[in-house]
Amino acid sequence: MNERLLIVEDEETLCESLKRVLVREGYIVDTFNSAEAVMDVFEERSYDLIITDIILPGITGIELLKRIKERLPDQIVIIMTAYASLETAVEALRTGAYDYVVKPVMHEEIKQIVKNALTQLALRTENTRLRKEIDVLRGMLKDCEGTTGLRTEK
Repeated sequence: MNERLLIVEDEETLCESLKRVLVREGYIVDTFNSAEAVMDVFEERSYDLIITDIILPGITGIELLKRIKERLPDQIVIIMTAYASLETAVEALRTGAYDYVVKPVMHEEIKQIVKNALTQLALRTENTRLRKEIDVLRGMLKDCEGTTGLRTEK
């Protein structure tokens, strides 16, 4: 397991606690305390999953989510908040958040959400790989049909 996670959280105690829990699970974890600092990092490295608070200094976690989805539409992002509301939950999920977690974050809950999200990512990646293989095989089959005069049923 070498999945790389990013936590964007301005509350230092929570940020370190989440990092410690996720590192113990075998993940590589980077942390930032503001959304602005994160945007430049995407030029240097990619993340399998991002966890961000909604209320951050500067731009909000929802705005960060929007910017991430513009650049990386398939990026998995989990939104956290201590100030849950139906409006922010709907906005986060419509914008493309994988999940919306209300603080205080329970360690077992976040570990399971991360595990589920990464499983979904692995399945999606495998699906894409298999579709490409099928396309290659179809192309090879068409080439064989043309050279041997054989026809295949569809």
